[in-house]
Amino acid sequence: MHPHHHHSDHSEISGKNLFYVVVFNLVITLVEFVGGLVSGSMSLLSDAFHNLSDAMSITITYFAYKFSLKGPDEKKTFGYKRITILASLFNSVTLLVICIFLVKEAVERLINTHPIEVKTVFIIGGIGLLGNLLSLLFLKGAAKKDLNVKSAYLHILGDALSSIAVIIGALFIYFWGMVRIDPLISILIAVYIAKESLEVLLKSVNIIMQSTPTHVEPTKVVEELMKIQEIKDVHHVHLWSLDDKNHFFEGHVNLKSDLTVTQTMQVYQKIKDKLQKLGINHVTVQFEYNGCPGCEVVPKKAL
Repeated sequence: MHPHHHHSDHSEISGKNLFYVVVFNLVITLVEFVGGLVSGSMSLLSDAFHNLSDAMSITITYFAYKFSLKGPDEKKTFGYKRITILASLFNSVTLLVICIFLVKEAVERLINTHPIEVKTVFIIGGIGLLGNLLSLLFLKGAAKKDLNVKSAYLHILGDALSSIAVIIGALFIYFWGMVRIDPLISILIAVYIAKESLEVLLKSVNIIMQSTPTHVEPTKVVEELMKIQEIKDVHHVHLWSLDDKNHFFEGHVNLKSDLTVTQTMQVYQKIKDKLQKLGINHVTVQFEYNGCPGCEVVPKKAL
């Protein structure tokens, strides 16, 4: 049994503002990349890749919203939501490879120092910080209303902090000649990007593998359902996510008595209400009466 209601996403996402933020980040990436090559600054190059990663993340946020407007069809009965998970997986793997490269280069710079044009680093770092602050202004309003945009907002905030770190590094080199602080900042930025990317990678893999959502415990789900008076037992339970917002429950519910279809609909509504409180928003139930004796809550045999 499954409800035939479709809930549209009313999130107020400004496509125009997101577009401007992506453009800002791509411009900052290009400026910092060229500036890093010209000045010999690893921290600028690291920050360039940091901005590139966030431009990719914001692009995904925008297209996630666009794809969410496209409903299921005969070829994609679940719709197109999971394409954002595939994109996140690709982006996170790419960024992890980039981080390995950045750390390798930074370690070499720590061992064999190179001269750095501090003024160029300072100016480019300042441009990056200004661009990030403008991006924050564009996203501030929507970030209060939409979780996806809030995630993008936090990414840009991280970029702004990275730009500040680059500027501080340039000041240390200019006043105290601490050239090795540049690759050290580069390593710190790379480690931060790697941490964020690894979290996205693991989350994406879990969703693709149809793992149980991290906020849901199968035993807790069954305990809650067993509180419903009409239910004798619950078995053959499957819990998974379509994407980071849509979480599914599928299971067999054995009833204490042979209820009518109308009565089972009432039980279904009770099940749905309890599962929604646990963060599960799509529910499919197979009702049984004296069915499947001795079945396990989570089936151990492959389907």
